[in-house]
Amino acid sequence: MTDHERRFNPQKGEKLLSDDRKARWNPPQFLKRLDLQEGLVALDLGCGPGFWTLPLADIVGPEGTVWALDVSQELLDALSQRNPPNQVQLIRNELPTIDLPDSSVDATWAAFIYHEMETDGLAAELRRVVRPNGQVAILDWLPGGGTNSGPPSEHRVRPGQVIKALIQAGFAQVSETWRDSEAYLIEAK
Repeated sequence: MTDHERRFNPQKGEKLLSDDRKARWNPPQFLKRLDLQEGLVALDLGCGPGFWTLPLADIVGPEGTVWALDVSQELLDALSQRNPPNQVQLIRNELPTIDLPDSSVDATWAAFIYHEMETDGLAAELRRVVRPNGQVAILDWLPGGGTNSGPPSEHRVRPGQVIKALIQAGFAQVSETWRDSEAYLIEAK
């Protein structure tokens, strides 16, 4: 199976902004788990229509930057139509390559996209673009998760695989910091 076959269908983008999803994840509250501050340069990897992007922009404020990266122009257009603040910069990019300079990002947020691609290549790119002492947070679906939310079970990546890829890419501190019946959060520095 190729990475393309695992991708979210952009024609279903409205699902990513549903009230049920907002109630389930509450992005402003969930992002408080991370050490994000005003003025940071953040990367929202696989931003879609901006479900996490706009809360990230609120955190980094007008002095910060959020690079909103997605492979889908359709989803980036949907984000653009939501009138994001000036600190949000849209970038279309084919993953796992990230078209940003080395050591240019303080924090990367990757929500529900890691299962869509080859893990080692993405981990190496994350290490390249994240500044020394910067952070990466990956939220993804738990294999065998408790509901029908998310991708098919065979597309999901075990937390141990993600941790191994991040360590091999050169992150020194990598751990699973949260889990429920559906998903897990891995943070790396």
